[in-house]
Amino acid sequence: MKLVQPARRRAFIVALLGGAAAASFATVATAAEDQPHTDVDEVVVTARRVEENIQEVPVAVTALGEWAIKERGIVTTTDVMFAAPSVQMTTQFGRLSGGFSIRGLAGGTQTYYAEVPGGPTESAAPLYDIASVQVLNGPQGTLFGRANTAGAVLVTPNRPKFNEFSGSFEVQQGNLGLSRITGVINVPLMQDQLAARLAVHRDHLDGYTKVLGSSQRLNENNSQEFRFSLDWRPGNGKFRNYAILDYYDVDQASGATSLSAINPTLAIFNLPANINAPNGLTAGTATFGAACNTAVAAGLSPNLTSCIDQRLRIAATLRPGLEGEYARIQAGGKDATRSVPGDPALDLSETLRKWTFVNQTEYDFGQVGFTTLTFRNIFGFQAAKGATGWDVDGLGGLIQSSVSVSQTSSYAFSVSAQQQGNRAIFEAGPYQKVYTNETQFRGVVGDDLISWSVGGFYQKTPAIRNLEGIRNLSRVFSGATVPTLGYNPSFPFGDGGRTTQRAVYGQATADISVIAPFIQGLHATGGLRKSWDKSEIFSRAVSTNLQTGAYVVGAQGRSFTKSDGYNSTLTLDAQVNDDLLLYGATRKGYRPGGINLVLNAAGLPNYTPNYSPETVRDYELGSKFDFRTGRVRGRFNAALYRTEYSDIQRTFNASVNGITTTYIVNASAAVIKGAELQGQLVFGNWDLSANYAYADAKFTDWIGADPLALIRPGDARCVPPLTSAICLIDLSDNPFPNISKHQGSLTLKYNVPLDQDLGEVSVQGTVYAQSRRYFADAAQRNLDQYGPQVLDALSQKAFERINLRADWKNIRGSRVSGALFVNNLTDANYALTTVTQLHSLGTSVSIYGEPRTYGVQLSYAFGQ
Repeated sequence: MKLVQPARRRAFIVALLGGAAAASFATVATAAEDQPHTDVDEVVVTARRVEENIQEVPVAVTALGEWAIKERGIVTTTDVMFAAPSVQMTTQFGRLSGGFSIRGLAGGTQTYYAEVPGGPTESAAPLYDIASVQVLNGPQGTLFGRANTAGAVLVTPNRPKFNEFSGSFEVQQGNLGLSRITGVINVPLMQDQLAARLAVHRDHLDGYTKVLGSSQRLNENNSQEFRFSLDWRPGNGKFRNYAILDYYDVDQASGATSLSAINPTLAIFNLPANINAPNGLTAGTATFGAACNTAVAAGLSPNLTSCIDQRLRIAATLRPGLEGEYARIQAGGKDATRSVPGDPALDLSETLRKWTFVNQTEYDFGQVGFTTLTFRNIFGFQAAKGATGWDVDGLGGLIQSSVSVSQTSSYAFSVSAQQQGNRAIFEAGPYQKVYTNETQFRGVVGDDLISWSVGGFYQKTPAIRNLEGIRNLSRVFSGATVPTLGYNPSFPFGDGGRTTQRAVYGQATADISVIAPFIQGLHATGGLRKSWDKSEIFSRAVSTNLQTGAYVVGAQGRSFTKSDGYNSTLTLDAQVNDDLLLYGATRKGYRPGGINLVLNAAGLPNYTPNYSPETVRDYELGSKFDFRTGRVRGRFNAALYRTEYSDIQRTFNASVNGITTTYIVNASAAVIKGAELQGQLVFGNWDLSANYAYADAKFTDWIGADPLALIRPGDARCVPPLTSAICLIDLSDNPFPNISKHQGSLTLKYNVPLDQDLGEVSVQGTVYAQSRRYFADAAQRNLDQYGPQVLDALSQKAFERINLRADWKNIRGSRVSGALFVNNLTDANYALTTVTQLHSLGTSVSIYGEPRTYGVQLSYAFGQ
């Protein structure tokens, strides 16, 4: 079978956006003639580390200001994907370890919080008291701290304001126990010199997935946050210091997985029911003999026969449970996916405690010789610890439950998991710490003749030393394959070490209008960054005390890797006139390699102890155009790009001999071609904005071991055909994951004409839509093996999501504002990710986004 997109889906977003825009224009264009002139707002961005008009920046940028974030229902970091073209959120190991994919490049996107890599930007992190969120598409490594291949997401909190005593209090209440409370106070401490700001936030949403047969609910949001910031600008204002202390505390029920496909043909699902069944003892001995011999020797079972019989009876429950739950899901549809079996043997919760400290120091030296000179230093410190206990199988732990945290996150938090008897006990463990420091020197020569920036970046991540617990435990097949009937560790004990990145960079923009005096401005930009990465990790082997079930520290091991690479940019942009910018750019991105730490690598497809850096070369042509026709004002920005992607880092999930683990492999190469459009029309009191992204993404070269570990040497599909050693196959026909061919959104807003004394009233609606998106790295390989019925288990089919909102600001001239909102009006049920293990555990599951939420928002502001 080959993947086929239904014809009706191929252009559905184009029709949706184009049709809605045309209908809206036709409806309001005539009325606009009688409405007062309203202009398109000027948007200031920091895409090049200085404040600039978005229309003058030769980079594909999406910018969301404070009011846009509220009006479009952007509550958490995940919601940014609904407002920015070519952006998706990928989630693994629960909702606390997700990350952005930009233009299909998952993992290569770096999120910055107040210009520091990382910060409280996990996929479920709330966006409160935020000045802006900016998404920069394409590699951004020459001006931003950490090397990346995909792009950057800039989350900028509100700064303290000098000479303004102000504040606000905002409450949201709604269905599903929705309760969001934010309080902000801004205090000037010294006129023109010192100000402080405190923001406090609480976020709660009842779990929207029920546990069958109980009152427990999963997929809960429950967090508390505070942010204290201080801005100091003494004396003549040349020196400035801005500091932030942020605390993020999560304690909530974990995410829920819903069973989406099954493979009941696994041998363990088809064993005799007990030792008295035909071939029972023989088959049971072959499957469970080794585990039972160990269990009997340790006194965990009275004899070999009873041990094997016990495990056959456990195994006999697996297939009926698997098929019964799958039948319930298939019969019940969307409603059935919002209830799952419970797991009484595991605490289904997730916690996170995260501290972030940022200190930005700046000194303006003014004119120094032929250039101005500004010094900036940005220091960041983060410390995080947490834990996630969840059922990975959608079956209440019948086939797999886990205590885990992502290995692949650059800023992972720590887990300390142990076993008592056959139960998992877990807690947060020690803090995972990250230190970063970036030093910049910037200046301008002449009258904007040359703008330049040079700097350096350093990051140190001390590896956790924790000999009390480990990072990841999994219990598969109800523990039948292990002596304790319990869990297996996937990773060793952490015993210290560190990972570092060092980098130097420089970039300059020169005005070269002299060679084209017939246009308003012509600029050339060049930038280069060199990065050096090194990891040295110490770990301890794991053995099991069979009497207690506890994991015991073993011998120490050392893992080491280092890599280096370049990021570069070369851009030519022409400011043709006040309203039109044209540009072309080529950039190279580098993402460092790393270490795969697993306990047992035998049989893991494509596994290597160290994985290599990945690199990207992209080419982009773009235009930014503001226009006016009569009373209509508009903006239209477009970008065409081609991305050449090499040594792609992909995360594999595998289970071998009852031990499940994750690791990173390097796929070979891919090419992604696409287009991004962003537009806005203002017709008097109407405001229409839209964005659209098209992507054609394909693997061009991927030869590797079978991800399902089913094709063996001697098979005709081996490349080349081999009779011994490892068998490699061509995997380049797999669809490129974490990107949709079509994706876009449209927002229509109407500002109700009212007397200013009554306040400002507006209503708006946003429609987001995307075509099919694949999550599995080897989707075609799974389809070839298991058939078209697993297609929707490997991907999210096309869907639409609608938000509505009505705002009344400064009600009747007061300081009170109110809003009514509905997010996900049609209650679309869409997957944020899937975990596919059909070949090893017989299951594929999906984690779904939030259902329809609605409510009221009230706020009070003073001094603003």
